[in-house]
Amino acid sequence: MLGWKLSTQGVHSTVADELERMRALVAQAIAEARRDDTAHNGLKLSEVHLVLYGDQDEAEARRLFEQASRGTGAEGARLVIERAGSRYICWNCCGLRFESNDGLCPNCGEVAMRVPDEIAFALRRAVSG
Repeated sequence: MLGWKLSTQGVHSTVADELERMRALVAQAIAEARRDDTAHNGLKLSEVHLVLYGDQDEAEARRLFEQASRGTGAEGARLVIERAGSRYICWNCCGLRFESNDGLCPNCGEVAMRVPDEIAFALRRAVSG
C-alpha cells in the first residue's frame, strides 16, 4: 500500500509534493486494475478505495484525487474513503501488519510498533469497468 500524510496535519510539504504523491497512488490503482483485467482495452476505473488513517482531512484527499486523476483511467472514478485507526507492525510475534486504534496485536496481544505518521492514507483497491 502506498501512503503519505497530508500537509493539513503539519508536515512541511508543498501542495505540489502532495499532488505528486496522489498521482503515484492513482498510477498504482491503474496498474493494479490492469493486472486484474485480462483485456486491457481502454481500462477505466469505476471506483478507487482509499484508506485514511487517523484524523486526515477527507476533503483534501478528495480534492487531490480529483486533480491527480485528470486525464487518466481513474478520472471520474468514484472515490470510496474508509477511515481507519493507525497502522501497526508487530515484531513481537510474526511481523503482522494491521490497522488498530490501540496498537495491540490481534495475534499475541502485545503492543506493536506504530507505522510513522507520514503513512497517512493508502490505496485499498481499484475497481475497473
